[in-house]
Amino acid sequence: MTVLFLDYDGVLHPNEVYHDHKRGVVLECDGHALFEHADTLVEILEPHPQVSVVLSTSWVSVLGFDRTKGFLP
Repeated sequence: MTVLFLDYDGVLHPNEVYHDHKRGVVLECDGHALFEHADTLVEILEPHPQVSVVLSTSWVSVLGFDRTKGFLP
């Protein structure tokens, strides 16, 4: 079994992310966007459907698993 432990911050977008109860997830890094590298991840994983992804991100403890998973393409 091949497993990818995936953190969001610092991997799919810059690390300057926080959760605001009014605004939701906020990225404070000019010139960047949340999940800006998600399409690259999809391209890399596409030929490897056997890879399991484990969400190793603090987003799960803040937003819950289903909501966190929902941010992925």
